[in-house]
Amino acid sequence: MIKEIITTLITSLVSVIGFIVTYRSLMKSFKNELRKSRDSLALEKMSTVPYDILELFDDLMESSHFKKDSQKAKENQKTFKKLMNTIYSYGSINAIKIFALMQKENYDRVNQGGNPDDIYRISSMYVLLATQIKYDVTGIVVSPNSWFEMRITDYSSNMEKYKRANNKIVDELRLSRGFKI
Repeated sequence: MIKEIITTLITSLVSVIGFIVTYRSLMKSFKNELRKSRDSLALEKMSTVPYDILELFDDLMESSHFKKDSQKAKENQKTFKKLMNTIYSYGSINAIKIFALMQKENYDRVNQGGNPDDIYRISSMYVLLATQIKYDVTGIVVSPNSWFEMRITDYSSNMEKYKRANNKIVDELRLSRGFKI
């Protein structure tokens, strides 16, 4: 009789322990799948954003050299707002910090007027934003210097100004040191 009770208790105890272990394992697996799904969605949404940012920046640079096209300006504004929403929704904290600084300085520039050296800082913010998101999506750090060398025709004569502006932003926002020039 005692032997049967002990056998029943041991069987019950093993069943309860098995249930608890299985439950915890399922919960952990569910949380991992949920995290993986969330990360996959963010990655999918952000995968083209660096390209979109640089395309927008190219459009803005071209429109500043040529006659202002109000239709193009409206398209650029729409693209900018879409990027802002995407970055805020799916971007990393650092990407959001860069974009928030861009917006703050855009508002300040409109209200207080521009400074001739703003172009170096503005350029650096766009390139740093693309660099940060590329890093977030791929894990690859590419120096902003590479983009400036490829796209800015007078980069060699203004390299120090771009370098100073870029590195100042990296320090202000405490971004990865790999983003310094």
